[in-house]
Amino acid sequence: MPALLEITGLRTEFRVKGGTVKAVRGVDLAVEAGETLALVGESGCGKSITAASVLRLVPPPGKIVAGSIRFKGEELLELSEEGMRGIRGNRIAMVFQDPMTSLNPVFTVGYQVAEGLRIHRGLSAAAAEREAVELLTQVGIPAAIERIRDYPHQLSGGMRQRVMIAMALACGPELVIADEPTTALDVTIQAQILELLDRLMAQNRMGLVLITHNLGIVAERAHKTAIMYAGEIVESAATEALFANPLHPYTKGLLASLPEFGTPGEKLATFAGGVPDLKSDFVGCPFRERCPIGDAECGKANIEMREVAPGHLVRCRKVS
Repeated sequence: MPALLEITGLRTEFRVKGGTVKAVRGVDLAVEAGETLALVGESGCGKSITAASVLRLVPPPGKIVAGSIRFKGEELLELSEEGMRGIRGNRIAMVFQDPMTSLNPVFTVGYQVAEGLRIHRGLSAAAAEREAVELLTQVGIPAAIERIRDYPHQLSGGMRQRVMIAMALACGPELVIADEPTTALDVTIQAQILELLDRLMAQNRMGLVLITHNLGIVAERAHKTAIMYAGEIVESAATEALFANPLHPYTKGLLASLPEFGTPGEKLATFAGGVPDLKSDFVGCPFRERCPIGDAECGKANIEMREVAPGHLVRCRKVS
């Protein structure tokens, strides 16, 4: 059987003044039903654009220029816009990074949760509102029957994020893409949101793509992890294997930058230099200028992902 979501050779670019930004450069990913895939990398590495590409919501002047995105074997890049509207929010849902900018400030949260139910499931306004109350209760919003009359600005950050999750889950999606779902939330609310997603995944056997830079969350929650740098996947493996034996120098650096409990004053590891200009047509490894083991050969030819252990792939010529 095909994977729930299978991305192959995805390339997404933005034509801007001064050149073309190659934001996603040949990404391959796969997610199975009931599985959490964590997509990890520093800001600007292409995580959110990869997610937007799956739903064909890349903002202009961005454009998907190559690759394949298959959902249960169906090629999403070949669907009409009407066909994609039947997928978005229905079979594939997204929890956006900032609920305050993603929720419409002029509509109540109840109306916004119910909207997908009216569009995709054909419920009447009254039936959709009753379902919205049930969904808000399910995601842990107290007195939901009263909260449905509130506007987004009347809710806390944690409550707004729960509303976003309720909207994502309204139509019983088979796949949820969560883009930094716990950003700017305190650790207690973070844990509640992640436990909620875990519970709903187990109940509904949903797949989850968790986009984050928080490696602590990844270690606790993800079945598989893909590390992204400068628009490329540089390493992917089962999460336990990746944390136990990181292979790519970038992955090693990310893990080394984590503070350790009980070592006050310890200087954290850092990377010298910066991310390469994604408008340039550089050849070879994009990490080579910052890499502690890189050499001139790393810049002579593009480097393909290689499987160095069962299910453990890495994009580095120095790893055997």
